[in-house]
Amino acid sequence: MIQLQYINALLDSRDTSLLLLNNIDESFFSDYKEEYNFIKEHINQYGQVPDKASFLSKFPEFDIIEVRESKSYLIDALYEDKNKRLLASTFNKVRNLLNEGKTDEALSVYTSSVDSAVQARHIDCVDILRNDSRYEAYLERCDDFNKFYVKTGFKELDEIIGGWDRQEELATIAARTNMGKSWVLLKCAVAAAEQGLNVGIYSGEMSDRKVGYRVDTLISHISNTALIKGNKDYQNQYKVYLDNLPNKFTGSIKVLTPNMIDGPAGVTALRAFIEKENLDILCIDQHSLLEDDRKAKNPVERASNISKDLKNLQVMKKIPIIAVSQQNRSSTENGIGTEHIAQSDRISQDSTIILFFEQKDGVMTLYLVKSRDSVNMKQLRYAIDLDKGIFNYLPSTDDGGVNNKEEIKKLKQEFEDDGEEAF
Repeated sequence: MIQLQYINALLDSRDTSLLLLNNIDESFFSDYKEEYNFIKEHINQYGQVPDKASFLSKFPEFDIIEVRESKSYLIDALYEDKNKRLLASTFNKVRNLLNEGKTDEALSVYTSSVDSAVQARHIDCVDILRNDSRYEAYLERCDDFNKFYVKTGFKELDEIIGGWDRQEELATIAARTNMGKSWVLLKCAVAAAEQGLNVGIYSGEMSDRKVGYRVDTLISHISNTALIKGNKDYQNQYKVYLDNLPNKFTGSIKVLTPNMIDGPAGVTALRAFIEKENLDILCIDQHSLLEDDRKAKNPVERASNISKDLKNLQVMKKIPIIAVSQQNRSSTENGIGTEHIAQSDRISQDSTIILFFEQKDGVMTLYLVKSRDSVNMKQLRYAIDLDKGIFNYLPSTDDGGVNNKEEIKKLKQEFEDDGEEAF
């Protein structure tokens, strides 16, 4: 019935947006394919919906009915009708495969069907010259900036980009192997939890225990090596820290690993993770350790599919997604750019923020290569000690003082002393 209603509403209103701006295609009209194609071809050729006389001359048996439902209802009902037909067909296929003992194939068909399910889109344009609702959004940001942005864990970076946009951020953190990418990602996760957010971490390589030890080090600055190897000299300090930890954070950090889901996660699994745990932000370590739900074998196509699906997931769930990616081996003599992300240009295109970093002689240099809402190509330097979870900002100096080892040592010591007093 809804297919009949929709075509009648289209003929009555002659509003082409009912087809062209709502992702409506032939697959929505299983009972009226010829009628749909006639209307679509008429629009393509003449720029408008055919009138009823022209339509009935082609389809004299078509039922003309009065439709009083709103456009929004018709769109939602048409999408629901398509999904019902899709699921009914899927269940029949899955049942037949299960009866044949083909469990893996049945699961694949079911997963593919879930990915193919569609959500209704309602296109309502805004005249920005006559609509001042953005002023109210501006006032909200003035009153409570943290409501719209998540702290990155790097104060100086927050001063440039504001933080992660809470509704429109797909950020990429890139570096070469063994530069500390996971440490930077986890520092971001800790900052979000400190802000009271429910943080999710997908760790494609490290166990939840090792992720926990790194988080502990970032918060307490207890030696990570001591925690991993079981150094008893830190036993009392570590116990006191763990006893006080639940009261220190209003947020949470929840870790998902491949072992928990019997293999690498794809974006579909990450969506389930977000929904099950009601996450406010998702951190992914890393792109190359995700599964491509579309099963592409070419590495570039695989990375591109994952990036595209992550972008769609971010738009759908409206939470920040921060993902680690590998830096490729191409030369950076002329500076670091988006082309230095390994495997896929698509990652660079989909990312709203791209951060590269490198470290040498105890100094980590962070490069803001792409930022949609702020100034690009900024550099920040930090004296670091990853074993203690120390990231101490080093102001740039004209005389090269940033590379002065004694100055770095002094700043680190001051930071460690403050940390010991705090815990």
